[in-house]
Amino acid sequence: MDSSEVLLIKQARLDSNNCIAKKDVEGVSKYWLDDFVQIAGDGSYTIGKAEIAADWKYMFSKSSPLFERIPETIVISKSGDLAWENGKWNYKNAPYHGNYAAMWRKVKGKWLTQSELYVSLN
Repeated sequence: MDSSEVLLIKQARLDSNNCIAKKDVEGVSKYWLDDFVQIAGDGSYTIGKAEIAADWKYMFSKSSPLFERIPETIVISKSGDLAWENGKWNYKNAPYHGNYAAMWRKVKGKWLTQSELYVSLN
């Protein structure tokens, strides 16, 4: 495991969480690939950075819950261009929580998320 690559992903996740707290969709979406796939805690899913960003802008325009992801494991592939992240997610201002997993892809030296899967456990 390359600890410097793991640290880069942890820093990206922390920045992404900070952007969510500020309701900064551009800040969050800069870590998404154009064909990003997001599977919500209820099993619904959306494909595409532009569509997901539009959903988030709408969500943030309302009094929506704010959430954070707390990584527990990050594993870099032997090839060095893919990574697995899993951990816990929770809403900061609502009683929802669960587990998540993310697939990261290194593109032109930058780690970006290919997909995220959330499972509600409340």
